Amino acid sequence: MTFAWQRVALPRDVRSASWWRERWRRNPRLALAIRAALAAAIAWAAVGLLPGPAADYPYYAPFGAVIATTFTLAGSVRESLQSVLAIVVGGAVGWAVDLLPATGPAAVALVVVPSVVLAGWRLLGSMGSWVPTAALFTLIVGHGEEMYVGAYAGLTLFGAVIGILVNAVLPPLPLAPAQATIARFRATLAGDVAALAALLDGEELPSLREWDDEHAVAPRERAAMAAAVTEVGEAARRNPRARRYTASIQALRYEARTLDRLSLVVSDLADLLLGGVGDTDRVEALSGGTRELVRDALGTIAAALENVTDAGTESVEGGPPSSREAHRAVEEARRIAPRRDDQLLVDSVLVSLRRASDSLAQMERTD
Repeated sequence: MTFAWQRVALPRDVRSASWWRERWRRNPRLALAIRAALAAAIAWAAVGLLPGPAADYPYYAPFGAVIATTFTLAGSVRESLQSVLAIVVGGAVGWAVDLLPATGPAAVALVVVPSVVLAGWRLLGSMGSWVPTAALFTLIVGHGEEMYVGAYAGLTLFGAVIGILVNAVLPPLPLAPAQATIARFRATLAGDVAALAALLDGEELPSLREWDDEHAVAPRERAAMAAAVTEVGEAARRNPRARRYTASIQALRYEARTLDRLSLVVSDLADLLLGGVGDTDRVEALSGGTRELVRDALGTIAAALENVTDAGTESVEGGPPSSREAHRAVEEARRIAPRRDDQLLVDSVLVSLRRASDSLAQMERTD
């Protein structure tokens, strides 16, 4: 059996420094890994200089350093304090259970029950999962000794302080991941609007529940967008690097808020158009030219959403229609819509479409 070697095609700009800078910018986890490695190495070297029982458990110092190395300085401080508190709580549980006459599997069970309950303590946040770990370590590795609990918590705090200092000297700013998260949500939102427009071409509309089941990804991506923008805000606080990116951060926040409002409008439209499936009057209200114009307005909004550039970047010339075309489509639908007393649905749809095109116009002005 013979193997044919094939040459791997590399990107054309791979030898350019700007290409590598862009890869670095888009993958902040690489910088996070380097900061964590640096903090862990410093903590390991520093703990060897400490006197007393610290020499028996030196590995907890780099452990604390890695925990403290996060994407934000505020997150480093918060998670470090939470992790140390979780270790203290877990250590106390392990110490208390060791005083009981129970041994073996019974002692393990007695440690796990209260520590898992305490892991849900709100004050511990995401670090609550360390309570059962610390409790089991204290019982099994430390044999319930108070000195072990103190060394575990103290050395973790010692390493965490080093991790916080490394983050303070080399502050992170995860701007690119937030831009990518917003872009994904914008593309998903554009797809949902386009799908809503396509439904108006069919004879039979799905129920609102069927629509929600098929388009369940948008709420998850909306939540991810909110978390990413919050993380950028935390990282920018007391971060000297953030001054260079003030305009981009503001544009990022503005676009996220606008997309958030637009997603609510799209949800309202889906509710208006599909929430009354089975109601003959509601379906007939969008018959004829009004239905076609509503479909065209939705299609225009979807195309304009796809053409919006990332916050803080240059706008793309040409391309799909903009919010102005969406406004014109909405106004034309408003002009020809019947004006009977039972046409509340039509007016509601048109108001939602106008809100959507207004939101899109605001977002375009930030590009």
